Amino acid sequence: MDISHNSSHNNVQLFSDHTQSDKVKICFNIPPLMHSDGIFEHPKSPEKFLTYALPLLELQLTLIIFTTNVLYFILKRIGITMFICQTGIILGPTLFGRLEFMRRVVFPLESQPFLTSVGLLGFSIHIFLNAVKLDLGVVVRSGKIAMISGALSVITPIVCGMGVLIPYKEHLLDKRSFTSASTVVFLNCYSTFSFIVRVLEELKLVNSELSYIALSSSLTSDVVGMGVVFFSTIARQKMSIREVMTDVSGMVGFWIAGIFIFRQLVMREIRKTLPGLPLNSSFIYLILALMAASQVYYVFFINIQCLGAFIFGLLIPAGPPLGSALVDKLESFTIGILLPITVSAGVMRADLTLIFTEFAKAEFYIAIIFLCFGSKLVGCLIPSLCWKIPLIDSVIFAVIMTSRGLIEIIIYTLAIDFMLIEEVVFSTLILCLLMNAIFVAIVVKNLYDPSRKYAGYRARNIMSLKPNSELRIMACIHKPENVTTITRLLDAFHPHKDRPIGIHILHLIELAGRASPLRICHLKQKPVSESCSHNVIFAFNQYEQNNWDSVSIISTYTTISPINLMNEDISILALEKLASLILLPLHKRWNIHGDIEAEDQNLRAVNIKVLEKAPCSVGIFYDRGKLGRLSPPVGSQARIFSICMIFLGGKDDFEALSLSRRIAKHSNTCLTVISFLPEDDRLIHYEERKLNSLVLEDIKENSGFRSNITYKELVVKDGPQTALIIHSIMNNYDLFIIGRRWGIESPQTAGLSDWTELPELGIIGDLLASKDVQTKAAVLVVQQQKHMK
Repeated sequence: MDISHNSSHNNVQLFSDHTQSDKVKICFNIPPLMHSDGIFEHPKSPEKFLTYALPLLELQLTLIIFTTNVLYFILKRIGITMFICQTGIILGPTLFGRLEFMRRVVFPLESQPFLTSVGLLGFSIHIFLNAVKLDLGVVVRSGKIAMISGALSVITPIVCGMGVLIPYKEHLLDKRSFTSASTVVFLNCYSTFSFIVRVLEELKLVNSELSYIALSSSLTSDVVGMGVVFFSTIARQKMSIREVMTDVSGMVGFWIAGIFIFRQLVMREIRKTLPGLPLNSSFIYLILALMAASQVYYVFFINIQCLGAFIFGLLIPAGPPLGSALVDKLESFTIGILLPITVSAGVMRADLTLIFTEFAKAEFYIAIIFLCFGSKLVGCLIPSLCWKIPLIDSVIFAVIMTSRGLIEIIIYTLAIDFMLIEEVVFSTLILCLLMNAIFVAIVVKNLYDPSRKYAGYRARNIMSLKPNSELRIMACIHKPENVTTITRLLDAFHPHKDRPIGIHILHLIELAGRASPLRICHLKQKPVSESCSHNVIFAFNQYEQNNWDSVSIISTYTTISPINLMNEDISILALEKLASLILLPLHKRWNIHGDIEAEDQNLRAVNIKVLEKAPCSVGIFYDRGKLGRLSPPVGSQARIFSICMIFLGGKDDFEALSLSRRIAKHSNTCLTVISFLPEDDRLIHYEERKLNSLVLEDIKENSGFRSNITYKELVVKDGPQTALIIHSIMNNYDLFIIGRRWGIESPQTAGLSDWTELPELGIIGDLLASKDVQTKAAVLVVQQQKHMK
């Protein structure tokens, strides 16, 4: 590389040799000419105003953004994502970049540093915002499958790729560069977290169980990948132990300072801000300045660009007020303006025609890339199938984990700048990246079923809980009277320090007078303001204080959204908080005389939608008088609370029985389990009879030596006889716990389904809610978590 300086013209002539063959002469001014006096400064040569840096940059930005949006408008109908449309292939040397005017005037070589600088700025802010939006607690709880898949997604391509290259190393040295080939292997072994976040957002998969597993796996992949980069850097640069320890100490010190100093200062500033008021703008600008400083810090120690922005973003609390303020201020500008520049600046350097003119060289690298892609796909697919995730969802997960994108483009650019790969290899990598992005978009669009958004792959129900573990409940509140009924029902559950209950409160308000939905997290450290949820928050805080050793109100949320989207809010929050049971109030309300005083069909529609898609078990609860207005608190020592569990068989009844058995551990509870059996037991399949008997075995044993548990078996010939028996006992108990069992045919309920008015309650639940029956008992109808197939 030769450099000569001509002082008379105040410019520098730079000669660079990237391909070791052709020298490129670049002339540019130092300092650069920033802005002109306008297009008419040189009337005879108007294009000369583009020799100034600022007008040229503005023209380049306009062309990139215009091209991106036009392509996306045309291609989005077939499922193509915005990322694919942001590529600069059209403006690069593959197409229009071959024109003399484009190459000499619009995208001259000397303008590349400015365009690249703007692109790196956009990239830094983008990965910073992705880290800010991440709820790390939800992601890291995704379990072993995520850790194993993430590790295999890095290790498998390296093992397969290098396993093929090393035996032929001597042969490759004669024809192709072994260094270039091994670089291609390592460049294709990562699944970068920040880009997978964007893929999930564009494909509308965020807030699904599948997305949490993919995010956690990609986070593990990043950690393993950084380890590979770190140790390969040590090996390549032959670093001493002292240098290694210095870098490690620098990273550990950053984390310690960030967690124990910076994050605590941020939380203190958040607590000082009154609810509903925005954070101080100076504080936001300070955060951005620290983000830039963290990048410099990480480049100094481990020389990885933009990693500092991502790590720093993880230290910012997700959600309101700080996380949401940063996203609101920066995301639109970053996605709409800066990211297209970031992607295009990298891709514009690729000349795809080289792949065809030098195909003999390119085909070898194409084979390596496809080998890495296939091994990564298999490495992610096998663990998900072993964890019994359905085949279609496993394929979608594995395909998402193979996504290549923004970070890969940056890495490819750095690789060619450091002359680790040739131009034909760079172009091959870019082409394969674009093919991968199209492949991911098409596969996910055609295989993914939106109705499976909240599909649960892990057991999130009461039956799977350990005997004395915490029961996580998400209680949904629509109206003030729901607070009393929910707290009385929680009292009926008899929480104890050995069987604690953790509660997430969700206050649902119909959207009116606002342009967009809103979700508010009420921090427990802050005083309760006079808001629409004031009474709800106060009531449950008081309930927690009264039961301080057995009940914890983990979080309280208010959502303001359209009635047709409330079920989405419920399912999303239940998925995020790992709830085992969602409690929903019935759409009907009874007065003290046992008559129906109000009905809300919109609320009924919400309940039905939640039952269809809930990621955990669901309980619909209604009180006809005994728990609410007419009874003393059930938690008092003198109160003996009677519960009846009606058992017919099936998963929903198993869940209801598990809850009843948990409640019956308290001495103030009197539990009666009534099992209805058909006259001809051959009408029930043998396997079902065997399973029912196994589930009831514990209750039968306990009823023999525990005075507060009673087990009865009643033989019935059909549904009407079952209904008569239930009518005769409905006033004998305070609470009925029953399984929903909707859509299950059984001889014990034959003939009753035709008269059912509320299918969301099941046959027995609908019978107890009928206006024709006179009872004041409370009823909890339970549906066990649905496992997607």
